[in-house]
Parts: sequence; C-alpha cells; structure tokens
Amino acid sequence: MEAGNRHFRGKYDLFTIYLVPGLTIFLASLGNWFDTNLSVLGNTGGRRGLLMLWGWITGIYYYRYMLYLFQLGRYRGSAGRWLLAAAGIFIMTAVVIPYLPEQEPGEAALHVILAFFSPILLAAALVAFLRDLSVKNRRLFREAWGAMWGIAALSLVLLFAAGFITSFLELFLVIGTCGFLRHVERILLRQRSRISGH
Repeated sequence: MEAGNRHFRGKYDLFTIYLVPGLTIFLASLGNWFDTNLSVLGNTGGRRGLLMLWGWITGIYYYRYMLYLFQLGRYRGSAGRWLLAAAGIFIMTAVVIPYLPEQEPGEAALHVILAFFSPILLAAALVAFLRDLSVKNRRLFREAWGAMWGIAALSLVLLFAAGFITSFLELFLVIGTCGFLRHVERILLRQRSRISGH
C-alpha cells in the first residue's frame, strides 16, 4: 500500500505492532514494571527460553527493519551498518548469557554490559543514517530527529528516576523504537512516492 494512503501499512507491521511489543509486554508483566527488569524476570522461574526468544526476535527484527530502511533511504555508509550489526549481536548474545549475579557474577556483568550497549549502538546507527538522510533533505527529517531525541531524553529521565533499568523503561524503549522505525519508513515511502510522481 502506498505511504500516502490513509491507512499506512509498514513492511514489518506484524512485528512492529504485535509481535515485538506483545512479547515485551508479556515478559514484563511477569513481574512489577517498576521494581524489576527483563533480565531478572527472564532468568528466574525457568523463563530463560522466553527471554532468549524475545531477545533473538527483537534483535533480528531491528536488524532486518533497519536494513530495509537503509535500502529505502539509499544509505551506503559502512558506519551505520557496522553499528547496527553490533547492536543485534549484543542483544542476541546478552540473552544467551545467564543473569545470575549471586551465582555467576562475571557472566551477569557481561550480560549487563551487552544489554546496556545494544540500544546505544542501535541509536548510533540511527544517528548515522539520519545524518545521511538530512544532508539530502534536512527539513523532511527534522521531525524524525525530534522524535528520536525525545525517546532518548525520556529514557534517561526514566533511568535516573528509578536509579536502575526497569521493565517500564525497557517497554518504553522497545515500543518507542518500533514506532520510530515505522515513522521513518513512512517518511521514506512518502518521499519516494513524491519523487516517482505517484
């Protein structure tokens, strides 16, 4: 369906709207959203398989969706691609490593490092991509920049307010990023439609 139509349908809407947010909400709902996080929930009560499923689906989804957006935006930069690949590898490796601080503190620390830096690397890939797009049309992507910095700012507020990464912060970041990527897709498809004259 064309981007200009009233009911926009993104290429990965099944994952963007249902699967990734749904799995994240389900996992987060196994505990209190404000006093625990997905790492703790996924490593207790025999839920490691669920955490790994969530991490791999989420990591592959972000990687595939971003590559699709790179294609739409004719992005040729290697920096964004390397950062994106690293972000995917980090999250998919993190969920395989047990988070059991009392029994296995070394592995737990590695889990935290990989899980913490995965969204930072993804954000860096988005910055590289948006910078490239903005060179071509700064005004068109001004709103996308605002949305991205808004998600980042609110994430920091939630982090500092709680003092640690909560399930609520993870929910906000995952669902916000899903919505953001869909928004960028819509902008790119609208731009392509204008260029082609449709």
